[in-house]
Amino acid sequence: MNNSIEKKQRILMVHNFYQIGGGEHTVFESEQKLLKEHGHDIIIYTRDNTELNRWKLKRIFLPFTTVFSLKSYRDIKRIIKSMKPDVVHCHNTFPLVSPSAYYAAIHCRVPVIQTIHNYRFLCPEGMFFCDGHVCELCRENRTFRGALRNKCYRGSRLQTMIVAAMLKLHRFLGTYRKIDYIFLTEFNRSKFDRLIDIQGANVFVKPNFVNAEMPERHRMENKVFVFAGRLEENKGIHLLLDRWRLLPEDCELHIYGDGTLKEKVAKAAAEQGNVSFFGFRPQADVFEDLKSAVGLIFPSLWYEGFPMVVAESMAMGCPVLATNLGNHGDIVRQSQGGVLFEPDSEESFMDAVNQMISENERLSENAGSYYETVLNKDSNYKALEEIYRAVAAGT
Repeated sequence: MNNSIEKKQRILMVHNFYQIGGGEHTVFESEQKLLKEHGHDIIIYTRDNTELNRWKLKRIFLPFTTVFSLKSYRDIKRIIKSMKPDVVHCHNTFPLVSPSAYYAAIHCRVPVIQTIHNYRFLCPEGMFFCDGHVCELCRENRTFRGALRNKCYRGSRLQTMIVAAMLKLHRFLGTYRKIDYIFLTEFNRSKFDRLIDIQGANVFVKPNFVNAEMPERHRMENKVFVFAGRLEENKGIHLLLDRWRLLPEDCELHIYGDGTLKEKVAKAAAEQGNVSFFGFRPQADVFEDLKSAVGLIFPSLWYEGFPMVVAESMAMGCPVLATNLGNHGDIVRQSQGGVLFEPDSEESFMDAVNQMISENERLSENAGSYYETVLNKDSNYKALEEIYRAVAAGT
């Protein structure tokens, strides 16, 4: 075999940690661990938003460093020159790393690839969600007037203006056309059609993967559905509780999680006999409930990134009942491991619940098969390595 094919790439992985962890952080950690297990030399460059709490001057200069961070640029250039990675792989660069990471790699003639976890390049708030519903004004109009009017980023017109200025400048400079991309779903890729050539040779689609050993799925025992996630408006918890009032008493809803709507959920559970609220519990408790449930219910009202709870549910052969929106809708549709419903239709929801119950065995098999072929570690590593080779070869 050709030695160039056998050679394991050296990867510089770049990530900006938020003050509150999330799925992006989990994927960053999981991918570097996966690559190390397969013999890759992994170099890590991270920054953390807690820096803003330690040095107040950084808050003053944040409007400028969000656009271009000289520190990150110099750090990454120095690492590239000394460690000579084959590829620079960015997960999140906002706000401290900044797009300077791309320019450091480009200056050193090292290919750089960005995994798209959200919609920040198109929407200052990063979610395409405003006033309780999906909003694509900034994408459709290619301006950020709507975001400024609605103060989309952290409810602040000033902070929204800073993010919008960063995005507009890098569009003007052509920054986003200088790098390669990994999108998590085809839906995810489709939304970037007005920013880059989404059919270009530098654009790839690779889902996240499930890193943990999952418990074995049991046959459905009772008509139990499980919600596990943040108790926030965009997660559709209001919609879910409203729709559940339409179902018979033997259809049970188990809710796990915490968030700003915790008290409202607890009140609804006290009033509805077929709703149980468990608060925040260890992941193992949720998985134990999912083992014999009809399925996971995912009523999110925004497009999501790549919800790991959906992937984990399918990894144990548990089907998913979800809103026909965004990336979670794409995952369910591609896998056939669940049923979708229209969020604005009571009839669609009722039909979806009945289908989940009546076709549970088939849906469970489809969910398990999707994990085995797409969401497991081995298939994901193969896809990621092929992407790195294509990027390094300039194809």
